[in-house]
Amino acid sequence: MEGGCSGSGGAAPQTITPAAVASAERPAGSASATASASAQPESTTEDGPAWLGVELASAEPGQGGVLVRSVMTHSPAERAGVLAGDRILRVGTVEVSRPQDVVRVVSSQRGGERLGLALVRDGAERLIPVVLMARPDPDEMLKLELGDGPAPAWRPLATVRGSVPATLGELKGRVVVMEFWASWCMPCRMSAPELSAWQDRYGAQGLTVIGITMDSPEVALQASVEMGMHYAVLSDPDGETTRVYKAFALPTLFVIDRDGKIREALVGYSSEGLKRAEKTLRALLALGP
Repeated sequence: MEGGCSGSGGAAPQTITPAAVASAERPAGSASATASASAQPESTTEDGPAWLGVELASAEPGQGGVLVRSVMTHSPAERAGVLAGDRILRVGTVEVSRPQDVVRVVSSQRGGERLGLALVRDGAERLIPVVLMARPDPDEMLKLELGDGPAPAWRPLATVRGSVPATLGELKGRVVVMEFWASWCMPCRMSAPELSAWQDRYGAQGLTVIGITMDSPEVALQASVEMGMHYAVLSDPDGETTRVYKAFALPTLFVIDRDGKIREALVGYSSEGLKRAEKTLRALLALGP
């Protein structure tokens, strides 16, 4: 069984097209998510709607084109040499002025096709050829967006229930399951019992389960009691940590190893995905401190 909720409108800046180029345009405030950050799976290199792997925003007034906010690791854009700060003027022969224009043109191509990007860098126009890939699935894309390094640090969070260190770094040496959720998200209510069971079953072996929500502490506390959460809950009312983790669809779950690196990501509710995540956390726990 699968399902998921779109994040609230405040979860993402309205001008940004995250992961810019999935197979279709997305509503503002929502995002695609994740991938195996160490290597691009062969199945995503060809066949299927094309993917570029950039985060886009509208250019400043008076400037043409579309701004590249960031470039995902192991993406077609990175391999072609596209950099954050570039402004895309044309995709192929089509002039672009909005992030949605880039999405539309790229997603009309297929994985494995070549496409030229005309862009401005340091005041000079350049033409960069790109070999496109098919769009990764949401789980794969989220890991690509977050990159190869350690899991992002928490921004200021309010403790709702349980005992949680002030920083993620203080949990080094433990396996961490971190889920972004909301009280109004029905799939989140479906995953909560499983996460509670993991905390009860594996806590003594070194697992820490944490739920992070943009709900206020008061709403989060009531919802966590209703949902029977047997694990720590934190509130992220300003959404900073949620944005850093690009958790724009709910629930979004991460399995983080004892060294603080993301080893598994799951976007939306999926019974098969939860089985995969449990298999990963058990393997990580078996490695010992």
